[in-house]
Amino acid sequence: MLSYKHLLKLLPIVFLLAFIYHHYFISSSHSLYNDVSDSQNSDTSAAPQAVSRRRRLKILEYHSQILFPYPNLTFPANRMLRSKWATNLKSTVDTANFNKQITYLMVSFDYFSTLLNWLVHTKLHAPSLMRHLLVVCLDEESHKVLSDKGIVSSVVTVDNIIKSLSDIEGTLFHARVVVRLTVLRLLNYWGYDVLQMDIDALLMNNIQSVFDHFNDVDIITSTSMKNCIPKTAHRAWGFCMCIGAVLIRSNDNTEKMWQLMGHTPIARAGSDQNRFNSILVSMEITWDSVQYDGHHYYKGTSSDHVITTVALPQDVVCRDDCDTTTLSSYYVCHPHSSHQGDKKESNLLQHNLWIVSDEWNKTVNGVQATMDWLSDVSDV
Repeated sequence: MLSYKHLLKLLPIVFLLAFIYHHYFISSSHSLYNDVSDSQNSDTSAAPQAVSRRRRLKILEYHSQILFPYPNLTFPANRMLRSKWATNLKSTVDTANFNKQITYLMVSFDYFSTLLNWLVHTKLHAPSLMRHLLVVCLDEESHKVLSDKGIVSSVVTVDNIIKSLSDIEGTLFHARVVVRLTVLRLLNYWGYDVLQMDIDALLMNNIQSVFDHFNDVDIITSTSMKNCIPKTAHRAWGFCMCIGAVLIRSNDNTEKMWQLMGHTPIARAGSDQNRFNSILVSMEITWDSVQYDGHHYYKGTSSDHVITTVALPQDVVCRDDCDTTTLSSYYVCHPHSSHQGDKKESNLLQHNLWIVSDEWNKTVNGVQATMDWLSDVSDV
């Protein structure tokens, strides 16, 4: 046992260690916090060049508090935020000088003709939404063609997002929806309002007027009553939200929804619609009918008054039963397939919505990147 005299001799060493701890650890942690706070309040497009590489990495780790929709299936947030694909995506959207709202599509080359069909319809019926269009490509082939034609695009592969495909209990489709919802969440996190659309959800009129009317609403989404996933949504509301056409605004309210989703692990991927609806059902949305432009919309509020939503009726965005004789009366046509397993192209053909030339594959590589190049690959 140490004697009293020995303890007295150790006191200066104890005080010195306490001083070092306070000066180097406590002070540096306050400095890091201030650096992070400053970076959050400054223009996110300007990198903090004066900050050392080590400090920047610590700041990124602080930002890794962002939670993604499938936390147990995807790579850790700090790894994804520092990844080449995320850096390229951020650079792409910043360089494009998009406004607050982005129109966001995802495509792989096996569905490239369906994307062309969407582009032709949008150019004809809602050209303003083309000005802030981002296409995230699951392969380099799609990205090359779009880049050559002046369409803003970036590559994000399944392997970039998902830790192991063996964790995905289902088809490649389920892996792709994990990627799609993860990228949507990231775009929201960067401050963009995101209009996400399926490539077979076709614009027949400019729906922006609806978004502008409901400018105080966090989420605006199409609806479905058939094949409703999950069933809990249909039991609670009488319909489910279809995120084949959904606008999610970037604000504190939707951030709370994303945080809730990120804190709710999921055993298997399923569909992104299932994931999205399940979270909103848990937030106990209640609905009231509101009228605008001759249509009855459903306006919902969560039980804690955090999230506000608007559900678009079927006569505005058709999903279940699209009347092919009155296609021009809809804002968006997104018809269900009449036969399970039908490809998107054959389904759109059945609904008189396919306007891409059979020779598109030969034509698309030969046309110049002008405003009229889409006319060269269409039948209109």
